[in-house]
Formats: sequence, C-alpha cells, structure tokens
Amino acid sequence: MGMHTEDFGIRLVARHAPTGTLLTIGDVPLERLRTYSERGELRCPECGALLRLKAGNIRQHHFAHVSLAQCATRYAEPESESHRTGKMALYRHFRRESPHAQLEWRIQATDQRADVFVPPNFVLEFQQASNSAEQWRERQRLYEDAGMCAIWFLGQVRYAEARSEPVRPISIYDPSPVPRRDFEAAAGAFRVREMERAMLEVFTMLYYLDPYVEMLTILLPRSWHAQTLRAYRYRLPLALARLTPNGLWTPLHAQLDEKTLRKRRA
Repeated sequence: MGMHTEDFGIRLVARHAPTGTLLTIGDVPLERLRTYSERGELRCPECGALLRLKAGNIRQHHFAHVSLAQCATRYAEPESESHRTGKMALYRHFRRESPHAQLEWRIQATDQRADVFVPPNFVLEFQQASNSAEQWRERQRLYEDAGMCAIWFLGQVRYAEARSEPVRPISIYDPSPVPRRDFEAAAGAFRVREMERAMLEVFTMLYYLDPYVEMLTILLPRSWHAQTLRAYRYRLPLALARLTPNGLWTPLHAQLDEKTLRKRRA
C-alpha cells in the first residue's frame, strides 16, 4: 500500500496549547478532541505547529500538521497506516500494567522519538522500514547511551520463510532444549536483511508483530549465513507478553534455559 501525501507529519499525540497537556488518540474522548481541533488548540509536541484532528471512518484516527512547512522536526517522515496500528497496539497493551506509558515519546538526551516509552526505562520500537545495519546500530547505541532498554518489534511484513528449508515440526532428535509442541513450534529457514542481522549481533531472538491481529512471531536462531537464518519459530498472542527487569517476557521464555536466553555479541 502506497503512502498518501497526508502520511507526512502525522502524529498520534498532540499538545493542548492552553494547558500544555499531552493528548493521545484513544485516551481522550473523540468529541473533546474535535472541539480542541475546531478551536485551533492542538499543537505538535515537537515543533509547536498547528495540528488538526483526522477522525474518519476508514483510516485510523490521528492528528495531522496543517502545514509541514512549519514543522522543523526530523520526525516528519511518512509513516504507514500499519506502522501507526502497530505502535498503537504496543502502547495499549503495555499501558495496562504501566499507566504512565507514553506514545511517541521524545528522549531529550538523544533527540530520539520512541514509538512507546514505558517507565522506568523501556522503549518499544515497531520497525517495518528497511534501515541499514549502521542506521539501526546508531539508534540502538543512542538508546543504550541514554540508559534505555530498547525492545524491537519487526513488522510481520518483514517475516519471510525461505524455500530452501520449509517450515516443519521440530524433530524429537533435535538436541537443543527448546519447546517442541507449544506455541506452534516449528523449525525452518527464514530470509533476513541486514538490519535483522545487526539485531542478531545483540539480541537472542527476533520478534515480529502482526499489528492487526496482535500476534507475535518469534524466531530463535540456530545458525545464520548471509541472508538465510535457520531458526525455531513460535507464535503467541501479544496479550501474553510483559516487561520485566530483564526485558520482554513471554511464556516461551519460561521454557528456555538461561544459556539459550543469554544475549549474543558478535
């Protein structure tokens, strides 16, 4: 699906000019937002430019810049409908246990805008676009420098099974201590790009999120070469995931041993 002109400068959070309060789509009654919009009281939290509420029957409700010429923020790049749906899904889920979670949160120390910030130090990113390995490493480094624990969710559109090794049940003779029956367990080969390979230098597994059904697909690597990753694949609802001091936790993690869960460094 292609980008629309209005996809530039879209926000899911606006600042109420008279009070300075941050207003998040879905958290504030729609009629109140309409009133603020009609009064010209909605501003971009980044650049202060005027925003208008867009709340039709087809696209997800959002705020849009009246004039992008006024927007000095570097975050005015286009953002797809599925990306907005994904980060909204993350915000709504993790806000249930952390009511002070924030959508589109700016980290002043690094001038980054996280998709979701969950106190005390979690940032959740829903990543669908193809960044280079160096671009991703720089973003990750900045989060680490700011003392943040970044958790990356790849869009389901980036998930691709390789024809060379079709997905199959995990063999009972496989020596690895991994679940073989639970969470739609399977093994196979998957196509990954340079950003995913950079992530695997840091993290134990890859998380994919289907934003429309809120399901996680998790790849636990066995080995990888070039653009082919041999891995165990699992699926489970986002609703089962939660945050712990060690990062993201799901019932799958409870069945993996400490060695398997340990972060890898290249």
